[in-house]
Amino acid sequence: MNRTYSIVWSAVRNMYVVASELARGHSKVKAQVCASETHSPNKKSEYGQIIKATRAALACAVAAALGFFSPLAMADNQVSYIDGKSHDLSTETSPISYSGTGQGTALSLEGLPTDKGGWQATSGTGTDVVIETDGGGDILSGSTRAIGTAVSLNKGATLNLTDAQITTTGIYTAGIDLKEQSSMTLTGGIIQIGGNYGVLTLNGESKATLIGTEVKATTENTSDLTSQEGSTLRIEGGSTITLTNGQVRVVGDTTYNSWLEVDGSAVSSTGTDSTVIASNKGVLDITNSTVTHDNAKGAAIEAANASTVNISGDNKSSMFIKSEGIGIKSARSSVNIDGATVEAKGDGILMTTGGSTFYSNISGLTVENADVTSSDAAALHVDKNTVIETPITLTDSTLTGSTAIKLDNAATVEAKNTTLNGNIEAGSTVSALSLAEKSSLQGSVNGLNSSLSLDDTSLWNMTDPSTVGNLTNDGGITLGNASGSTGTLLTVDNTLTLQDGSQINATLDTANSSPIIKAANVTLDGTLNLSSTATFVAPETDEHFGSVTLIDSQTAITTDFDSVTLDADTSAMPDYLTINAGVDANDNTNYELSTGLSWYAGANSARAAHGTFTVDADSTFTVTSELDETTATSNWNGSKLTKQGDGTLILSNTGNDYGDTVIDGGILAAKDAASIGTGDVTIAESATLALSQGTLDNNVTGEGQIVKSGSDELIVTGDNNYSGGTTITGGTLTADHADSLGTGAIANSGVLQVGEGELENTLSGAGSLVKTGTGELTLSGDNSYSGTTTITGGTLTADHADSLGTGTIANSGVLQVGEGELENTLSGSGSLVKTGTGELTLSGDNTYSGGTTITGGTLTADHADSLGSGDIDNNGVLQVGEGELKNTLSGTGS
Repeated sequence: MNRTYSIVWSAVRNMYVVASELARGHSKVKAQVCASETHSPNKKSEYGQIIKATRAALACAVAAALGFFSPLAMADNQVSYIDGKSHDLSTETSPISYSGTGQGTALSLEGLPTDKGGWQATSGTGTDVVIETDGGGDILSGSTRAIGTAVSLNKGATLNLTDAQITTTGIYTAGIDLKEQSSMTLTGGIIQIGGNYGVLTLNGESKATLIGTEVKATTENTSDLTSQEGSTLRIEGGSTITLTNGQVRVVGDTTYNSWLEVDGSAVSSTGTDSTVIASNKGVLDITNSTVTHDNAKGAAIEAANASTVNISGDNKSSMFIKSEGIGIKSARSSVNIDGATVEAKGDGILMTTGGSTFYSNISGLTVENADVTSSDAAALHVDKNTVIETPITLTDSTLTGSTAIKLDNAATVEAKNTTLNGNIEAGSTVSALSLAEKSSLQGSVNGLNSSLSLDDTSLWNMTDPSTVGNLTNDGGITLGNASGSTGTLLTVDNTLTLQDGSQINATLDTANSSPIIKAANVTLDGTLNLSSTATFVAPETDEHFGSVTLIDSQTAITTDFDSVTLDADTSAMPDYLTINAGVDANDNTNYELSTGLSWYAGANSARAAHGTFTVDADSTFTVTSELDETTATSNWNGSKLTKQGDGTLILSNTGNDYGDTVIDGGILAAKDAASIGTGDVTIAESATLALSQGTLDNNVTGEGQIVKSGSDELIVTGDNNYSGGTTITGGTLTADHADSLGTGAIANSGVLQVGEGELENTLSGAGSLVKTGTGELTLSGDNSYSGTTTITGGTLTADHADSLGTGTIANSGVLQVGEGELENTLSGSGSLVKTGTGELTLSGDNTYSGGTTITGGTLTADHADSLGSGDIDNNGVLQVGEGELKNTLSGTGS
């Protein structure tokens, strides 16, 4: 078929073109035939129709018509409007395309200047429009290549497309380019970019909106979406941006901002550069979206050079940031987060330095209603040399990582209702961290020069040994030791201040050999809750009590906790011992946990105060401390000592000033009777009071016994009725009155001295009996003691000779005997008085010289030597068997 061509002037392209008569009659350019512009020879308006062409232009047109140019060029379907009018691109032949190797554009819209300096928009609209480019590549000059562009908007042009398909496939291709206050809205559709020269670029205060649009940039080189030179890019309505190496960028300048707004959309990249970046005073607002960065280098979101990033979500899950590298990176910029989840392998949030000094440092960070997690680094990291002049605020958020916060430069962090799951690393920086409004920290703190404070609603669960410069606590601190360290758990280089609401919780075991807290200065208040799992080994004396220093201060500790709760394993601890917490009486720079007597237990003890000492069989415990009457808060009266158990309790302090003593079992022993307090003594059956010396002026009752041991003298003066007996193993037991010796038998292996009274007790043993004083002592027991009986004064009366034992009698007083056979040898200057009506027989070789008096009955002597050498006053019957009786006899007897 023959073709006819018309050579026409294209006002749109500003050149002559050849149009086939078969073409549709509209102003769309069908084939580009000459790249050089040919202006109207009659100098009409630059954009008006021309009626005359130059010879060169006509030659170009004819050449194209005759087919001298490449058929590929003839196949392009470029559309270009520069007329200030609106155009429906849906009516254009599809696809709109450009594939030439030179500089070219598939769709180009350009506005017209107005008299007032603005633009008359050239507009394009359409649905299901397909735009393609695979052109570019020619060398223009040096290394500069021609670029084939899919869409170009300039000088206030506007473009609104629905469900469009925009594709670039050549290396030297670009997607969409907006300049000089142009604007574009894409609703739905797809942008598929295979070139290296950008996905979408906004310059000169242009605006672009992607609504539910899919963007894919598959090139291995960088292809970006960029808003710059005061432009605004908005991505919303479920748009998805998938980049291989590219970024979504907003770039401002020293004198103006540019804007990037992302709402309800998703952006992802796999390149080493950050996925979304705001720089040079750029402003990024991203809401209810997902940003994914699938590379160990770079960040999901980055801000640099005085930029501002606002990240928000209706809740934490609606704004999601995930990165194989850093989550959010900010250099000299401001980041504000309100509702987001950040998951990163690197730092969750990195505040760093660098960038251009042409831009002010506006570094700042606010995090609210966010979860920030780092699997391999810090949830929040302030890099070295990074200056942040305003506090970092964390509100209603959770930071999780092996390191929750890392401060390589000084910073102030204020946490409110925030959970920090991980360690705080502040190094040598002078930083400050405050926990308020139910905040909590789970981890250790390393900040030698930094300050940490907790309000009365906040908690710190310390997992490993920690160091801070200053610590002020009005909340709860639990001192933990997951690493099993045996050293100090908390070191405060300067001042530790525990306020009224403070709760300190600590657990001790046998591994704790150092103070759990060290500080230069300490102020105590609040509550100490202490648990101990240490194995207890009962000492044999209170001189061997152990202690563990809890707090070691370099200055005096002049305050104390309001209350101390001790949860110690006391199952192996005798009841008379407890664990106490308090300032060391011998060193007021130490607050210690120590073993002590339950007798003096106080509010800061593991047991309530009581006076019971239960000593198990075969065990001995010695109390060297002074036991005084104390004010008890339990059912104990604060003065009564009760000895229980079959073991031995030894009291060695003669200054004891407590009250009554009850011995329910075993032995209560004291070298000196002065150790037995001042009250009555009750000795239960089978129990023993063992004494060595001193004066026991207490009244002793009960069914138990008294044992006198040692070589010293023990004096008993009480009105005693104990019935368990008395044992004298050595030394002297002295009783001014026989009533002081109770009612039980007396086993005497020492010396028993008695002044007066009736000694009904049975005397046995090898010990001696000494009658002292001027009073009368009556022996009425059937006594078998074999020691000497000495009468130093007064009268010793025995109703029967058997009461006088079997030993010799040294009489310097009066010996009165009623009846029986007195086999004992009598000596001394004292006298013998035979009383009663019965018969008394003397059989010893006696030398006493004090005389003999027979008041009644019969005195019988087998030999005259048994009657001593003194006079005999006989008022009864004197019977003598043999010998020479040299004594002078008198009286009325026979």
